[in-house]
Amino acid sequence: MEALGWADLTDYMRVTRTEIDKKLLEKIKNRSDRIVISNVLSGGKRLRPTLLMLVYDALGGKDRDAALDVACALELAHNASLIHDDIIDGDVERRGRPALWRQIGIANAVIQGHRIINLAFQTTLDKGVELAKIFLKAWNDASTGVLEEIFSGEPFSKKLYTRIAREKTAALFAAAAESAAVLAHSDEKVRKLMKEYGEMVGMAYQLADDYVEIMKGKRHLQLPLFILRQFEETVKQLYVATKTGNLRAILPKVSFSVKRDGVFIKEIKDYVARAKEIASSLLIPDSRYKAMLTEFPRYCVDSMLKELG
Repeated sequence: MEALGWADLTDYMRVTRTEIDKKLLEKIKNRSDRIVISNVLSGGKRLRPTLLMLVYDALGGKDRDAALDVACALELAHNASLIHDDIIDGDVERRGRPALWRQIGIANAVIQGHRIINLAFQTTLDKGVELAKIFLKAWNDASTGVLEEIFSGEPFSKKLYTRIAREKTAALFAAAAESAAVLAHSDEKVRKLMKEYGEMVGMAYQLADDYVEIMKGKRHLQLPLFILRQFEETVKQLYVATKTGNLRAILPKVSFSVKRDGVFIKEIKDYVARAKEIASSLLIPDSRYKAMLTEFPRYCVDSMLKELG
């Protein structure tokens, strides 16, 4: 069953990504900024919109074109957030190419990000106020996560790290799954389950993303770090190192600590397990979709961890 689910999921991801990309091109083809938006969208994994479509299909949704519209809105909003993230973090590259702010300037990139967000929200609003409210809450949560990441005066701990990851990343995954349930006219119980499922997937994915950055020594920063002592302090130092400190000087010690203690790997496994538990509990007519929903969390994590070889 698991092997079949994985094979089905790989094929589903390929076909659905093609559908999403086609719909995205249709949405921007008459816009004056279509070349810029196409550039921004290029190279993305499309995990969030594909999650929306997978949940929608699994729940027996009937208007697939409407679901594709909302899936595209989600992808547009996500990529708009990346434009702003690159400016905030000072990242010079995105997906192997110069970040947009390096191509067109910071001011233009900020405005372009807002224009893409507007397109995403208008698309969602056209499908109903309820969906727009889900998107607005997710966007507010994501923005709050960014602000907490930068300005929080709270001592950095596992609890704060988890809250930032949930707000900044998991919120959009949760919005994807919940929106799918709304579009499929599912009842309130299923809607809540899908929202939690998406959140668990998003948390696992964010942890995998941070783990890869840590192990690759991706960030080059300047602040000194203290000796790693306990779980909360480990999370603090690793997370701050990826965002604001000089990681290379301590990478051997950090890498050893991560591998030995399994800090990130254990947490990733826990979130994946909870997502799989939710998927397995669903009463859906087509068992292939249940199998694919069960495998999707691991697929997302693997899409990040494969960067480590």
